[in-house]
Amino acid sequence: MALTDSAARAPGHHPGAFLVGAVAAALMTLVFLLWVVFGVGGDGRTLQVDDIGQLVAAWCATVVCGTAAIRRTPGRVTWALLAASSFSWGAGELVWCHYALVRHVSVPFPSLADVGFLAAVPLAFAGLLHYFMGRHRTGARVQAVLDGLIIATSLLFASWATILGPLYRSHQGGPFKQMISLAYPTSDVVMVSLVIILIARAGPTGRVRLGLVMTGIVAFAVSDSAFSYLTEVNGYNGGSFLDTGWVAGYLLIALGALWAMTAPAPEVSETEESVLSLIAPYVPVLVVLAVTAVQLLRGRPIGTVSWLMVLVLVVLVLGRELRRLLGRSNDDDPCALDPGSQHRETATTATATATATTMATAGGALLGDDAP
Repeated sequence: MALTDSAARAPGHHPGAFLVGAVAAALMTLVFLLWVVFGVGGDGRTLQVDDIGQLVAAWCATVVCGTAAIRRTPGRVTWALLAASSFSWGAGELVWCHYALVRHVSVPFPSLADVGFLAAVPLAFAGLLHYFMGRHRTGARVQAVLDGLIIATSLLFASWATILGPLYRSHQGGPFKQMISLAYPTSDVVMVSLVIILIARAGPTGRVRLGLVMTGIVAFAVSDSAFSYLTEVNGYNGGSFLDTGWVAGYLLIALGALWAMTAPAPEVSETEESVLSLIAPYVPVLVVLAVTAVQLLRGRPIGTVSWLMVLVLVVLVLGRELRRLLGRSNDDDPCALDPGSQHRETATTATATATATTMATAGGALLGDDAP
């Protein structure tokens, strides 16, 4: 009888609740998108639906994530931090609504709304990072930090060479406005980098449980970057279909928390390194090489900032491989690797060597470029 009672109290899979939530989120996102695209009810009504819809989505995520944290759901610290992040973003959107819907004035940039928007980023980052750190040993954590730095620097390079650099050099607005404008896409790069690390290293179970959250983060990262660009060129107006990314993003985060509350708790175990986790950090580096090649072939200057990023990447790649070699040397029997491990080691070492060599060559081509 005790066993039966314990089993009854244990968290189980209740697909009905999740299915209802998924259908409601899909309908809300679809209605929002169609409303802002077709401008139902005129510009004024569309603006109201746009702003209030984003506010409701963010605070829906706040409530569901907060409930997941209170109910002792696995990863409760992660859900608590995601709830705080969603609340912060919703507070920023509330300030935005005050300007746009109550005072009927253009929202200044920057404003107090940006405080809430930007404060949401470190909270979400901490939540996802805590989920990963709690399931891996120190060596894997150090490896993940290096991987994240490689990915983030690679994406920052691509963003700087194509979007951020031209925006910064346009000098529209004062330094503080420039800094806030760059903070949005930069924070998006950091969050997307963390998502890539989680996908590569979280393991199948972790990917399923955080898959909805990670998809949501990518969705509103797209909207954030679009907002930053359009604001910088004075082309952002409320009621854009691009705002759907924020609504869909926070509803996906809410669904992730709902899934965590209704799905059975998995066993926590150390995730073995896979070929994906070993090779994934070098994929964004290929973007760096491609962007560098295109810029040089088109006769466009790369600039000192971009060259410094390439130099940092070379150091990070070499540091990553050095850490892995030191880790292997500390094993009891480093030579007794199974065939699968030998294959992973060979593939990763070859990729790292080719990447570092090619990046060093690209860096040499950039040395003569003195453009800012």
